[in-house]
Amino acid sequence: MKKKYTTYLRILKCEKRMQEVDEKLEMLRSKKAEALLKHQKMPESVIKVNSVEEFNKILKDYPDKIIIIDFWAVWCGPCMFFAPIFKKLHEEFQNDFIFLKVNVDENPSVAMKYQITGIPTTLFIKNGEIVNKIVGAMNYDGMKKVLVKLK
Repeated sequence: MKKKYTTYLRILKCEKRMQEVDEKLEMLRSKKAEALLKHQKMPESVIKVNSVEEFNKILKDYPDKIIIIDFWAVWCGPCMFFAPIFKKLHEEFQNDFIFLKVNVDENPSVAMKYQITGIPTTLFIKNGEIVNKIVGAMNYDGMKKVLVKLK
């Protein structure tokens, strides 16, 4: 009887050790997943959003990054003035931020979600929250100062 009891205790200890190992492995997997997300490859170009679903996926895919969104329209003169500035900022800061362009005529629901009433409007979003908003076309130096501050 004593031999069976000792064997039973050994099995319990073994099971407890296995559970501890499983918990440590799960913790390591979580840390690895977090590290991969942090080093996620940044888009090489400005992303032109074509749908609400695409917009939401980008927000979900890059929760820890600041996403800079240019709300614009083809018929908007100041938007056309701002477009090359936005592109130049992307070229300079593409490793720090995600850059999106949302045409308000093609994606009115995205514009309505953020209460965009004037264009161009530049939104800065991180973790689903607006961290900055600029209404109107800003020159390169002014925008660069904002990005350096947010970096």
